[in-house]
Amino acid sequence: MRITPTQFQAACHVATRVYAEELTTNGGAQLLADQYGLNITSARDFIYDYKQMMHGKVFHRAMSAPAMEYFLSEIHRKHGAAALSNAIKAVLLHIDYFENHYGTNMHKMRGVVETVQKNILTDIELSVHLSEFENSIQRSQRDSSSERLARLNQAPTAPRKIRAYAEIFVRNPDVIAEVLFRADGKCEACNTDAPFIRKKDGTPYLEVHHKIKLSDGGEDSIQNAIALCPNCHRERHFGENYAYTTVE
Repeated sequence: MRITPTQFQAACHVATRVYAEELTTNGGAQLLADQYGLNITSARDFIYDYKQMMHGKVFHRAMSAPAMEYFLSEIHRKHGAAALSNAIKAVLLHIDYFENHYGTNMHKMRGVVETVQKNILTDIELSVHLSEFENSIQRSQRDSSSERLARLNQAPTAPRKIRAYAEIFVRNPDVIAEVLFRADGKCEACNTDAPFIRKKDGTPYLEVHHKIKLSDGGEDSIQNAIALCPNCHRERHFGENYAYTTVE
């Protein structure tokens, strides 16, 4: 049976109350079944999806595009931009799961995310945007050249703009200076000379990298830092022998 707008709107409001611990999941699902005629399994699914969205975690229960757009708009209205960023992250994970698991393309759901980002979200978490961009590149690489060229033929050449915010770590300049002094102009991974000299101050160009990234609890210390040439630095972020791919 098709779920009506009245039903999914009620499900969103009840899920909000469950998340706020005003109702239990079973109590909320029963309320939706009794007052709005919603199948109790579907009611539980809506509540589950809402919880996962609030935590930025993948969910596997399907939801229609109109219902998803309503849930996102309500999360933004009631909880703000940070909660909406979490919800968008969860939806993108949900989309990736469905596309990979069922071999399908969720164009409508991606359209919902794009609409929300364009019309509702004014402060999107930078890491969410970058993660989705990387996923988009990987999806594009799985298509044929002719498919990409067909899309490019219809695509605007002027990039769309969004406002983004990100939490950043204020790094200790003494750590950077001391690590560069210790390296003495040589990459501490491959032991080759710095690739060029900086124009502004005549010093060898090396980049300081944290062995354990700061967002994972790594210290901003000389023991946790290493001076690298650009090639070795990129390898630490993107090479198959290293663990993470975020940029510091």
